[in-house]
Amino acid sequence: MIRDSLFRRLVKRSKRFVVNLLTTTSAHGIGHVVQEGLHFIERIIWLSCIFIGVYGMVALSQRIWNRFQTSPTVISMDRNMYFWNTSFPSLTICSHRRIDEDKLADYIRMRGFDEDDAEQFREFIVLLANVTYTTFLDLPMYKTFGIAGYEYMELLYNLSWSFQPQVNSGTASVLSVQPTITELGLCLAVNSRIAVYNSYEYWQSRRWERVHEPAPLVVHPLDGEVYGQLITLESSYEVFFHGSMEVAEISKRQYSFQESYYTTVELLALEILTSSNARELSISQRQCRFTHEDEMLLFSPVYSYNLCRIECRMKFAFKLCGCVPHFYRPVGKGNFRYRICDFEGLRCLGQRAGKGTNEMITLRSKKNPIDCNCLPNCDDSNFFIQAYVRICRRSREWFLGANLQWGLTDYPKMQLNRDIIFGLSDVFVYIGGLGGFFLGCSLITFAEFVFFLTWRLFK
Repeated sequence: MIRDSLFRRLVKRSKRFVVNLLTTTSAHGIGHVVQEGLHFIERIIWLSCIFIGVYGMVALSQRIWNRFQTSPTVISMDRNMYFWNTSFPSLTICSHRRIDEDKLADYIRMRGFDEDDAEQFREFIVLLANVTYTTFLDLPMYKTFGIAGYEYMELLYNLSWSFQPQVNSGTASVLSVQPTITELGLCLAVNSRIAVYNSYEYWQSRRWERVHEPAPLVVHPLDGEVYGQLITLESSYEVFFHGSMEVAEISKRQYSFQESYYTTVELLALEILTSSNARELSISQRQCRFTHEDEMLLFSPVYSYNLCRIECRMKFAFKLCGCVPHFYRPVGKGNFRYRICDFEGLRCLGQRAGKGTNEMITLRSKKNPIDCNCLPNCDDSNFFIQAYVRICRRSREWFLGANLQWGLTDYPKMQLNRDIIFGLSDVFVYIGGLGGFFLGCSLITFAEFVFFLTWRLFK
């Protein structure tokens, strides 16, 4: 009996509290639901209107929140060309001459090869030094010479020709030069900040920390025509042009030049920069990554779009053939490893790359879906070839060997900027407006609910 009496008193007080809350709130229409003297149908109508309003507010608020999570940024154009500096074009140059003949002769002598084996090994090592996905099948695969796949890169590095062209920029600044390993083999990167992370010394030391990154050369329209120049190249070569925060990647356009040519390359630049406000957004919101956001990569301490595609190609190669070529880093984060290909593995990759689909290069396959999930760089420099002129030596020998001159002749008159166009404050304004439109709510309404559910509830 006492328990039933207490229960009825509790129900009565709760009912009185709810009625008091709903009749005093400033939200429109809610008070009519508990108003005395209304017909049952009237209450149903008011409840229906309130539910429709709540549904409309929640549905549109969800769309607003999704917009904030997926596309809060905008890319705008800045045309004040005299108010910014432009990154000087970086490049990766790969000489066709990779093996030092003296080192090779010493190695053959040390191994004690006979004349036939020596000739076969010479052919093999020269081709191995220049091999890539499209030329794996060109390797002579009739003899292993007792060398395992994981020893290829160390052997190539020890037998490599010292490729040290003279570099100048025509300015007081110095262009940095860094030996680096690419999908074309051992190359040199010029004016690159992240090529050091693909160097053989960095790999061998098992390092993963960020190191001193040389400041890239930047130029201004008032500097006039600024050219970089590589002198005494001494062989034919391949060139990739890219930004200072990128590396060479095999699917990008590459240019081949012969030893007998003096080459001038004129480029156009287009840069995109991300504001400090947009930097605070999450990766999924801005849909780009900064260099330090490398958590998705297993084999690099820094992030770039090309590095992501390179790692994706490596994983795809492992998926198809159970191994990866020797020009990839052998040990990843946490000592994560992929098996390095021997002859059979390279033959498998060569067959996959030579089927006409070119899926190993393009990373597009109908039979084997490839999801690299590579986002562009937040701060990126893109360069496009405007023209190049090859000057043959003709009857007079060019005593400095092959030369390459490159630079910007027309400075960019436009720069792209990524910034926030729909921030968190806009979310609050939009959702608040929806609350006022559908329910007549305001900040005072929410304060009333908090007041009733705290102080008045226990008073």
